[in-house]
Amino acid sequence: MQELASRYLEHFSIDFDGGARVSLESTAPEELKELDRVICDLFGPDKQVCVYEALCVAAEAELPHCAEVDEKVCPLDLYFVVVDFLGAQAFPT
Repeated sequence: MQELASRYLEHFSIDFDGGARVSLESTAPEELKELDRVICDLFGPDKQVCVYEALCVAAEAELPHCAEVDEKVCPLDLYFVVVDFLGAQAFPT
């Protein structure tokens, strides 16, 4: 899951003009775009910074389900949606 999260992070860009803005690139894999749509449906628009943070935490954590998440940046429920998505992609059944 760490490797997958790291690969997905490559498809985000950060714009620092007028504050930091995170956006998903149009070249992102279709499954990552689908995750973005699901997050928007569940949590509202403009949550890409949360998805980016969740992927950063998952990429760095040996045990993503037990990782410490800064809830000011990414709510726990959103984080676990991302982690569950990563698990489904990394270990399909």
